[in-house]
Amino acid sequence: MQEGVRKGATEAKLTGGMETTAVRHTDHGPGSYFVCLRQHGPSAGKRPAYSVFFDDDAYKGIQSSVIFDACEAQPWVPFS
Repeated sequence: MQEGVRKGATEAKLTGGMETTAVRHTDHGPGSYFVCLRQHGPSAGKRPAYSVFFDDDAYKGIQSSVIFDACEAQPWVPFS
């Protein structure tokens, strides 16, 4: 799954440190599961969140997060 997050970050042109949330099931988007992704930095409000979608460990795509994804309500952890 880490490789898929890196691929999504490249597609979204994210650089530097990143943060993700826990993997969650979804019934919308191009995959069955997703994690939220954003650049790491001091101002969370100015960093857009993205949803990275998977089927099992297979990367399926990335898109800007929508309210339904509830990314901002999730705990974020550094991605390495």
